[in-house]
Amino acid sequence: MSDDHDGLRVVDPEALSEPVHHALDEVLTNRLQAGETPPTLRVWRRDTPAVPFGRFQSFDDEVEAEYAREHGIVPVRRVTGGGSMYVAPGDVVTYSLYLPASWVPDDVEASYADLDRSAIEALRGLGLDVRHEPLNDIEHADGKIGGSAQLRSGDAVLHHATMSYDLDTREMLRVLRIGAEKVSDKAVRSAEKRVAVMTDHLDASREDVIDAVVDAYVARFGGGRGELSEDEREAALELADAKFSTPEWNERL
Repeated sequence: MSDDHDGLRVVDPEALSEPVHHALDEVLTNRLQAGETPPTLRVWRRDTPAVPFGRFQSFDDEVEAEYAREHGIVPVRRVTGGGSMYVAPGDVVTYSLYLPASWVPDDVEASYADLDRSAIEALRGLGLDVRHEPLNDIEHADGKIGGSAQLRSGDAVLHHATMSYDLDTREMLRVLRIGAEKVSDKAVRSAEKRVAVMTDHLDASREDVIDAVVDAYVARFGGGRGELSEDEREAALELADAKFSTPEWNERL
């Protein structure tokens, strides 16, 4: 792993649809691998609630499809592995890193700890006592605050993370297939013990959290604010229509 970093382009575009977010992950990873785009940190802002679920998960096993359709919740299969999560605009903090492999430890377990370190330092700086929990979780004493997933493509590494700022546990139980008891009080209490949210422990706005996380990665890797190019946007819009909005991708397993 090299310590010689040329800096990150930080992009924080407007709210986008869930399929476009996942298309940007694929487009920017592939273009970094091809030398066509710089190392980038991208902040996600969503326009609807959604269920991003892992590349190798079963759609039918993870998503209450009828409930999602009725309530405008958009399920999308990620390009990375890992589990499913309910997310809603303003309730989570999500970001993606697109980095050269030379910036990242070769060992996968070490790379999760290394790349989550800056976010953990940012949260601790705001007063939230969290730690890395192998393989890929960010934990508070009261439960899981967030998780990350990775994709390695040649010389490019995608590392993205989602952290619960103000998760609606009851809605999560309605849209995810995670137990027969579903929205019973018992199930909600059980879920609340496993999932921690920042607003229970932190007197900071979501924007404060996003700024702190961005600043921590820029302090580590260098760089500064930039914009997605029009070409990157157009490629992501086309890929969202062709792949990430389709049942052939989202419901293939």
